[in-house]
Amino acid sequence: MTLTDGNRPEAQKNAASTRTDAAARPARPTVWALAGGKGGVGRSLLAANLGIHLARSGHRVVLVDLDLQGSNLHNHLGYARLPRSLQDFAHGSITSLTELTFETPAHHLRLIGGLQRGELKTDPVAFVGQIVSQFGTLLADSILIDCGSGRGPATMAAFAAANLGILVGTPEPSALEGVFLFTEAHLRRCLTEALGADARAALAEKVRQAGTDPDRASFRALMLRIAAIDPAAREAVAVAVRRTRLHLLLNQVRQAADEEAVPAVASGFRKCFGLTLQSAGLVEHDPSVLQTVQKRRSLSQQYPNTAATKSLAKIATRLLTTLGTPVRSDEEWEDLETIDNYRVLEVVPKASAREVQQAYQILKRTYDPETTYLSTVIEAPALREIQARIENAYRTLIFLESRAVYDRQMIEAGALRPEQLRGPHSDLSGPRKSPGPAAEAPGDPATSPPQGPPPGKSTESPGPSGLPSNGPELRTERQRQQQPLEAISARTKIRTTHLQALEEERFGDLPPAVFVRGFLRQYAACLGLPGEDITRLYMERYEEWSRLRSNRDSDPMGARRSIG
Repeated sequence: MTLTDGNRPEAQKNAASTRTDAAARPARPTVWALAGGKGGVGRSLLAANLGIHLARSGHRVVLVDLDLQGSNLHNHLGYARLPRSLQDFAHGSITSLTELTFETPAHHLRLIGGLQRGELKTDPVAFVGQIVSQFGTLLADSILIDCGSGRGPATMAAFAAANLGILVGTPEPSALEGVFLFTEAHLRRCLTEALGADARAALAEKVRQAGTDPDRASFRALMLRIAAIDPAAREAVAVAVRRTRLHLLLNQVRQAADEEAVPAVASGFRKCFGLTLQSAGLVEHDPSVLQTVQKRRSLSQQYPNTAATKSLAKIATRLLTTLGTPVRSDEEWEDLETIDNYRVLEVVPKASAREVQQAYQILKRTYDPETTYLSTVIEAPALREIQARIENAYRTLIFLESRAVYDRQMIEAGALRPEQLRGPHSDLSGPRKSPGPAAEAPGDPATSPPQGPPPGKSTESPGPSGLPSNGPELRTERQRQQQPLEAISARTKIRTTHLQALEEERFGDLPPAVFVRGFLRQYAACLGLPGEDITRLYMERYEEWSRLRSNRDSDPMGARRSIG
């Protein structure tokens, strides 16, 4: 293929046309980065074709190959080799990125080739920093970076420079595991960049004293601890994390079952990292892809009507749209103990019994210890805690009677409004009986409602002696520390009336147990007490009161005789 040089007349003509409307364009281009950890998932091919579709929509686009170990982005645009590339930038013979750009057959699309031979003799991270610092000189609306595979420092630095981070994977477990490991490394890097070395060391020591290993805890659990200890540090990390909006792009999708990976990975992000992951879209497995790779042709230009090409066009449009929407920060790093059962199962409050069942099956497979790809980023105890929380939420919502009681409690607590919930008779086809031996029916145990006690129920002995074990003792400790109840309320956002009910053990004035546990964790954190131990000791009294109330409601005379 003929290589059109940036110094030739036709290139100069295109450059002149782009300068004409430069004043109407944003001064700083939007940076997109494609990564994901594992190689062989089609990252370079997707980057090249996304660039083509963006250029077709009228955007000026520059593709940058920052795969420092195996650059081949130029192959997917029809070039066997490039006469100039980042190799010349590394050697110092060319110091301007603008001089490295080449016009491609797609109008408005230019390319900067990567390191094609030899080794980089300078610091890779510094090298990436030099390149990123010149992005503003490229007269582009969008810059697409092919970050390469792996989790090396240079790859992570390139990804962190993006406004939009596209995590590329396939439905295979190893590729999805790579996505999680890459994201874990990215978030840890954000934490490092946001806090100085001294601040990190001091914070790590406080986190350890609070009972959490900062090196082994999930990022969600770590941020929960940091938020309780140092809200300013938490916000600094949040600002660094929000700089790069994360989207999942799933490639080589062959069958409907493969699509389940998208909600499964999104769930893992919420429960492991405490963040929302948007879906960029799916790219179907397409035989045309192999043919274009073998011929060194662009997929979107060689086969414009194939399923993969059409999928990439939709993905480019969707991602452009999301860039104009604000980033949601209200669900960052929430404690699983404080969110309601609907959000645990990741369904809306108006979900039908079938939707609850389907969501449960996906989550059950996602967190199955035998098959989950989350085991590398979530420790076994935390994984069991998540499983137990999912099981408890499912038990409550799958049966009409227990769901109605729960909904009523949520409304009374002010957590939900009546119009957000399903009507009492809107789901006549769902299960109606409460869990128990009589509700058991033959069939596939994987799809039958769970029976017996929920997995993961604590059987541990009470915590260390000397800790407050009830409401009055918590109040005494708070007063000893001279902390006003209003100050704790302002810090935790828990109503003062609820905090008073906790201290006075007015259990009937408290919301459902899931909220009480969350209140106790936050209350204990304000007092510098171990939240797990305080919660366990207090909840023993709360659960005993609930049991007695349940007995009294079901058999008032019997309860009266037993009390007498």
